[in-house]
Amino acid sequence: MAKVGNVEGLLAEQAVRKAVTCYSRGADRCDSGMMMSAFHKDAEVRYGSFDGHYLEFCESVISGNLAMSYTTHTVMNEYYDIDAESGSGVGEVYVLAFFSVGEDEYLVAGRYIDKYECRNGDWRISYRQYVIDWSRTAVYSGDDRNDLFEGLIYKGTQNRNDLSYSILGDQIDPEIHSN
Repeated sequence: MAKVGNVEGLLAEQAVRKAVTCYSRGADRCDSGMMMSAFHKDAEVRYGSFDGHYLEFCESVISGNLAMSYTTHTVMNEYYDIDAESGSGVGEVYVLAFFSVGEDEYLVAGRYIDKYECRNGDWRISYRQYVIDWSRTAVYSGDDRNDLFEGLIYKGTQNRNDLSYSILGDQIDPEIHSN
C-alpha cells in the first residue's frame, strides 16, 4: 500500500532511512561508530557468512573492508512498512555493492530484509537478514585509460580523513554504543 497514514509515520520512516544509510556510509568509510549506530544494542544480523550479534559483524566488515582497495554500497528501491504508533516496522532495501580486492573487482546485488524498532524515540535496525540476488567478478583493468576522470582530484578514503567528515561533521553520539 502506498498510502501515507500521518506525519508521525513519515518521520519514523525518515529515521529508519537514516539508520539504513548510516550502515552503508559507515561500512564504506570504515567507521565502526557510524556503522554500529544503525543498530539497537541487541540487534541480530544474518548473512550466512556470519549470523549473530551486530557488534561482532560490524567489526568483521570493517576489518575486511580495510583489506580492500575500495567499497561502495548503493542503497536503492526501499520499501518500508512502519507503524509509528507501535514503534515497529519492517523493510526491504535493495543494495548494489562494489568492491576491489587485489586484481579483482566485484559487483554484488542483494537485499536487506530488516526489522526496525523505536526505543526511547530512537529508530534503529533490530534484525537484518541479507539476501544475495546475483554477483559479478571481473579482473581490474586499470585506472581510467582514456583520462576521462583525471580532473576529479578529490578522492574518497576509507577512514575519517574522507572529505565528507569535514563537511558533514561527526554525526554519531559517542554514548550510543559505549559498552
